[in-house]
Amino acid sequence: MKKKVIIDERTKTEIHRFPYSVQLSFEGYFDILAEEGRLEYPDAKKVRKGLFEIRIKSEGEYRGLYAYVEKQFIVILHAFRKKTQKIPIKSLKVAERRLKEYE
Repeated sequence: MKKKVIIDERTKTEIHRFPYSVQLSFEGYFDILAEEGRLEYPDAKKVRKGLFEIRIKSEGEYRGLYAYVEKQFIVILHAFRKKTQKIPIKSLKVAERRLKEYE
């Protein structure tokens, strides 16, 4: 089921700081989300109620946090380089704060 993928402007800035190969990986996943409406594990994983992560392993580990809004939209809320085993609480809070702006 097709969805409209919205990339938060702040997230675009975050992604543009990553290596080019990582940026291309994110774009590929955004295209899949738009066409199919979802990603499967291990490419994505639910991290909290209503919040999912895109998982990229290229030149390090990178994550993109996204959510579904009003059933037809997917909003990419935050992107970061993962340096520890758990997702930093600060990153989760950034994503949740941005999500409130779209709800």
